Amino acid sequence: MSVKYQTTSLIIMLGLLLFSCSPNKSLFKRYGEITPVSTKENAKFASWQNFYFSPEDCKCVNGGAYFIAIKDAPSQTGNLMISLQGGGACWPGLLRCKQTTIENDVRISNFTSQLDERLAEDWNKVVIPYCDGSIYMGDSEKDYDSDYEIDHWHNGLKISVAAIKLVKEKYPNISIIFLTGCSAGGYGTIIQLRLIRELYPKTSIFVLNESGPGLLRPDQKFWEMIVKSWNFNQLVPKNCEKCKGQLIYWYQDMLKDPKIKIGLYSAYMDEVIGQKFLNLEPEGYKSLLLSTSDDLNSKYPNQFKRFFINGNSHCVKDRDYQVNGIKYWDWVLAFINEQENWKDILE
Repeated sequence: MSVKYQTTSLIIMLGLLLFSCSPNKSLFKRYGEITPVSTKENAKFASWQNFYFSPEDCKCVNGGAYFIAIKDAPSQTGNLMISLQGGGACWPGLLRCKQTTIENDVRISNFTSQLDERLAEDWNKVVIPYCDGSIYMGDSEKDYDSDYEIDHWHNGLKISVAAIKLVKEKYPNISIIFLTGCSAGGYGTIIQLRLIRELYPKTSIFVLNESGPGLLRPDQKFWEMIVKSWNFNQLVPKNCEKCKGQLIYWYQDMLKDPKIKIGLYSAYMDEVIGQKFLNLEPEGYKSLLLSTSDDLNSKYPNQFKRFFINGNSHCVKDRDYQVNGIKYWDWVLAFINEQENWKDILE
């Protein structure tokens, strides 16, 4: 047995041991019994099935009904794509988030159709709509108007756990998972990745985070406000001081697993995240984006790469956009296909 093989095997075993000790197991114990109460064909898009949950278990931030949508591949395959919808964020004092689910949500990601045109293999597809206002990880009930009655429900964590458990039941044997999301959906990949790895300990996972880099305003008061609003202090990775303040660092312990790769897309001065939500100056946001992502890229250069562009745009406007002669589409495909031309691209 070669030294390289022995080393790789040891890394994988240590990684699995790490995840076996993960606090995420308690999340599946706490919310793992949540199951859909009804299903129906999506009225807008053929072949998609909506799985509805009881409002007693999972509800939108305003109390509305919640579902996830699934589309089986036309042929048997071990490929699975999970798309997380974007839609802002809400906390007391800020109400700027998508608050309902509709059947059109299944087309929130162009990847649900465009991948079919660009990859030879078939993919099973899951769309997890967004309406919890807490980037898929909130676990709280709040009284926004201070009238002593609950009026907002941050069920992001329940939704994430219930969705991944349903996915595992429907697709128990998967070899490749492509997890993607934009904006709040990009932020959502941070918790979804941890839950997916818990139920799929040996599967190769490719995370494409578009314009949801897990950045928060770098001051203690902002962190305390977010923690109080969404009650996610319980999710902060252990022994990670940087994780208390910047969610992007929650990726770090996941990257110890060599079968996980993460691609991050962003504009340097993303106006939506940087200014509208975090109230940062454009240059301040750019500096924070680069310093935090530099940390991960320097430690895991083969597993964490970026495609950063100039300007203040949010999410991807043109997947044929080129930086240094490389189209974003080609960068994404090189990422999924594990090709050598998947590089760190900084415009």
